[in-house]
Amino acid sequence: MPEQPQSPKAPAHTPLFGVRISLFSIAELVEQMIRPPLVGGGARLVATMNLDHVVRLQHSPEFQAAYDHAWNVTIDGTPVWLYARLKGLQARRCTGADLLAALIPALRPKLHRPFFVVSNEATGDRLMELLAAQGFAPQAIGYACPPMGFEDDPQATDALCATIRSHRATHLIFGLGAPKSEIWIDQHRRELGDLYACAVGSGPNFLVGTSRRAPRALRDMGLEWAWRFAHDRRRLFRRYFVDSWGFIPAVVRDLTHRDDEELAADARLDNP
Repeated sequence: MPEQPQSPKAPAHTPLFGVRISLFSIAELVEQMIRPPLVGGGARLVATMNLDHVVRLQHSPEFQAAYDHAWNVTIDGTPVWLYARLKGLQARRCTGADLLAALIPALRPKLHRPFFVVSNEATGDRLMELLAAQGFAPQAIGYACPPMGFEDDPQATDALCATIRSHRATHLIFGLGAPKSEIWIDQHRRELGDLYACAVGSGPNFLVGTSRRAPRALRDMGLEWAWRFAHDRRRLFRRYFVDSWGFIPAVVRDLTHRDDEELAADARLDNP
């Protein structure tokens, strides 16, 4: 009987906002993700927590459920990372874009079968070219650009699940926005097959150049949000200047209910 793949080493975690945050570096996380996924485990979600996620977690049970079931949660946003540091937590910052940029070159043509869900055909086509240049056969890579509102359309959802499953994907890269990506992956994690699923927002667009990421200097100063706002004011104004105030009560709650949150996070980890 062939030997079954071993489950990847259990991630080290620390609690933040009632969520178990990974202590892995990007390189360590990628090392785990190139191993065969656990047989029968379904989709293993990697979520990247930013300020907007923290705010949404306070009000969306579906989003909270996705985070509760996630295999790994990293810190993406600078405000979340700074708050974690102020609390004395040693979690490292790992944005979705940086994780994707490290993961794609580590994928092996004869072992892995990546599948991308993206916002536009140009990004999908460029991803296929990138992976082909990396040695992947055409049948080992694939992408879908689902219609707007697909997450609320059972027929579109069933079709996307079937496409991913028939591809026998080992890695599912969701390049759509939050919380739809995380919620959709979580709600269909048993239908997608055994794979790693990364919700990385605009990461695929940045990777292939269909969108331009903030210059490194702005990212290092924690000002990537300002760059993104300057290029998408209408969509991001409410998120950055209205909804973001919800981060303050989330911090207060995290500080004043720390013990309760840690106990709840432990209970969810033990009973997924």
